[in-house]
Amino acid sequence: MSSDDSYLRFDKICDDIFALSTAIRSAIIIDKMGRHVAGGMRKGTRSMEEKDDSQKLYVQFALRSVMREDFDEQFGKTLYSFSERERIKLASFPLDDQHILRVSIEKGETQHNEIIDNILKIISNTKKNSNKGNKK
Repeated sequence: MSSDDSYLRFDKICDDIFALSTAIRSAIIIDKMGRHVAGGMRKGTRSMEEKDDSQKLYVQFALRSVMREDFDEQFGKTLYSFSERERIKLASFPLDDQHILRVSIEKGETQHNEIIDNILKIISNTKKNSNKGNKK
């Protein structure tokens, strides 16, 4: 798959995630170095962090994701990680060996487990479709 195909696939993942719930504030894909690859904030939603802090935040997310891989042999691969903060809920999903999906959800959303399950289905379906395309 070419990098252009990957970026189109990543944009579709983000669009599909935004369609799940209006409580989803952002759907962002970063690479393992913390560079923004696709996605962003929902239209009309303002980021909680300053723009200059976004890159630092992405690097931190990437570092955490890579550090979790140290325990893959003992515990299995990470399916997702979730944290709830005072003002927001955050979930991270490894997409492949090089990319991470980061989703923020409104603090008041009570159905975050359902949203996470649906995101996992979107990722799984995307991988299945991608593998079908590679077999042609």
